[in-house]
Amino acid sequence: MSIIVKHTKIINIASGIFIILFTYTAINKLIDYPTFRIALIQSPVLEHYADIAAIAVPAAELIIVAMLVISVTRKTGLIASLLLMVVFTTYIGYLLLFANDLPCNCGGILKALSWKSHLAVNILLVALAGGALFDLRKHKITIAIAGNSRTPV
Repeated sequence: MSIIVKHTKIINIASGIFIILFTYTAINKLIDYPTFRIALIQSPVLEHYADIAAIAVPAAELIIVAMLVISVTRKTGLIASLLLMVVFTTYIGYLLLFANDLPCNCGGILKALSWKSHLAVNILLVALAGGALFDLRKHKITIAIAGNSRTPV
């Protein structure tokens, strides 16, 4: 039995958005690595894990980009995108609720967003990834192959 996945517009759009977003943010973090690391050290949540997170976050983003680019691993990439966005959104929500001093470890155009705006964007991205995964599940087509022949059952 083999599985054929029909890629719909939302799956392609979501994949494209996450490819652009994660490529942009990962490269920005790597280019300005010292600033990113210092921002993590200043975080009340990540201060003890700053050195690991400073490498793990952009690496994870680039791995997810690779999974989204390759058609066979796109579903896994969308799941990873959803999980990473849930983690980022939870982190921002926690900081907004409990932190007095909010460090900014975003780069480029994302730096211009307020923390509440960033939270709203992240929530939209979580919804986008969830919608794409729902659509992917809805449009999965399974074709059973009889024995050694290539003829569908």
